[in-house]
Amino acid sequence: MNKESISRILEAFAYIAERAPAHKKNMYNVLKVFYLADKLHMERYGRFIFDESYSAMEKGPVPSTAYDLIKNIGKGKELPFSVESPVKLGSNYIVTAKRQADEDLFSGSDLLCMDEVIQLSENEDLGDLSHDEAWKRAGRNNFMPVEAILSTLQNSKALLELHHNRHP
Repeated sequence: MNKESISRILEAFAYIAERAPAHKKNMYNVLKVFYLADKLHMERYGRFIFDESYSAMEKGPVPSTAYDLIKNIGKGKELPFSVESPVKLGSNYIVTAKRQADEDLFSGSDLLCMDEVIQLSENEDLGDLSHDEAWKRAGRNNFMPVEAILSTLQNSKALLELHHNRHP
């Protein structure tokens, strides 16, 4: 993963931590925003927000690189490319922004989809929402194929075709 992708993930942590309801700032809810916002953005705009691979973990889909980064932040380890973390991981795995997120790394549609999922998290369980067919079919601790994720979306046939044409 390149420095820009790492920076986008870290800034997304800060963005979500700034906006998530107080009871939804733990790292697991933050990571679920990634998956659900990625799906929402793909469904509406034909691309994912994050350059992530999702693993079907016991409690739902987990963005692999983001998960590794947040664990390293919690352990105080140096991050790739010596990038400075805009968040800290506290007790009970609470993600707290140390500064405002750099929103310039995201498009307006990226922010819109993240905001929509964050707002949804106020009254909905993101865990339940993320336990879709792609997660169920992958089997625990296996990567979820992009095709399986796309198949859960309303316009899946067109998105699958777009994906295959984009990545021959």
